[in-house]
Order: sequence, then structure tokens, then C-alpha cells
Amino acid sequence: MTQIAIDGPASSGKSSVGIRVAASFGYGFLDTGLLYRAVTRAALDGGISGPAGVLDEGAVTTNSRYAEKLVQLANLADVDLESGSATIVVDGRRFDASELEGGDVERAVAAIAAISEVRAALRTVQRQTAMRGAVVLAGRDIGTVVYPEAPHKFFLDASAETRALRRAIQRGFAEGSDEHQEALRNLIARDREDRDRLVAPLRAADDALLIATDRLTLSEVVDQIVQRVRSSSHVA
Repeated sequence: MTQIAIDGPASSGKSSVGIRVAASFGYGFLDTGLLYRAVTRAALDGGISGPAGVLDEGAVTTNSRYAEKLVQLANLADVDLESGSATIVVDGRRFDASELEGGDVERAVAAIAAISEVRAALRTVQRQTAMRGAVVLAGRDIGTVVYPEAPHKFFLDASAETRALRRAIQRGFAEGSDEHQEALRNLIARDREDRDRLVAPLRAADDALLIATDRLTLSEVVDQIVQRVRSSSHVA
């Protein structure tokens, strides 16, 4: 029973890789970013928003009432790994991944993830999941903050341009389209927020294996991780 941590910036392939790595070993898989998205979705659906009706960084950092409600939701979050692929539960409501991909969630999640009390609450959920063993966790700070004692750590990276193109194609948009350019701008901004935030900034753990995925296929990245884990442990 072991744990595999896969970190990296947005759209670096963590989830796609993690799902396949988990399947290779018969492990459960948790995309930890879904926890933050589920809290965001629950907040938006529950009417928690700023004065302009938008849940943004200004609202959650300057108005303690919003922050308190968000922390309450985070404390009600849980993970169900029974089916192998994680289902996120917030205040008794189960969220499918498809519910967490909306543009409103995309715009608000970074501000919520920057709240130290929210991160602390969700970090506890992630650690509890990791401590069960036989699990792959993908995120931005698994190997550095959430579960630094994980025996297998990987950091996936790629240029913002490569990641934006992948995201555009995944969503059915053409290369060079307005949607592609918007994805690039959003990723550059998100990278800046993730790397510069005071709470758990995005960085590779000192003992993580760095994998640049720009020129690698999904299968090649998965194979690197699976082979590395098998060569350094008794995992079959």
C-alpha cells in the first residue's frame, strides 16, 4: 500500500496521467483540484458571492463574511474513493467532475484556493485520503505540503503555450482560435497566482522527479512514472 504524488501547473496532464497510473496499479485516484472546485461550485450555487454577484478575490479577501462561509464549506468536504475514481462530497452533496468545469468556477477557484483556512481544511481531507494508501494524488502541492512523506513524487511541467493548446483541443477549439488565446492568457495568469501565492506556492518537491511533457505523449509520461515506481518499490 503506497502513495504516489503527481504535482504540476494547470493543464500539465496531471489528471490524465494520474488516472492511468492508478489503473496500472489498481489504486484509487484523486484529483485534489476537484476539492477546491467543488467548494467553489457549492459556494456559487449557495449564493455566496461578492457585492457584484461574483465570487472573486476582492470579495473573499476583504469581506470576512464570505471567507467564513467558504471555510465552513471546506470543512464539510469529503472524498469517496470506493469506485477507484474519487467522488467529491461537500455538505452532503456529491459532485460529478462535469459539474466543476464551468467558466464561473474557473474564474473563482484561484481566489478560494488562496485562502489559508480553506487550504488547511482541504489539506486535512487530502492527507486523510493519502494515509489510506494505494492511491495516486494529483495537485499542485501534494509532494511539498499535503503529503511530503509520499514515497513516490513526480512534477509534470510544460510551457504555457503547450498547455493552452492541449486545453483548447480538449475542449474542441481550433489552434489559434479566440478560445485558444483566452486559454493561454488564463494559464499564464493562473501560473503567476499559483507560484507567487504566500500559502503553499506551486513548486516541485526537492526529491520529485521532474518530467517535461512538451514533447512526450501521454503514454510515454505514464510509462516513465510506472517504471520508476516499480523499480524503486515492491509494487507489482
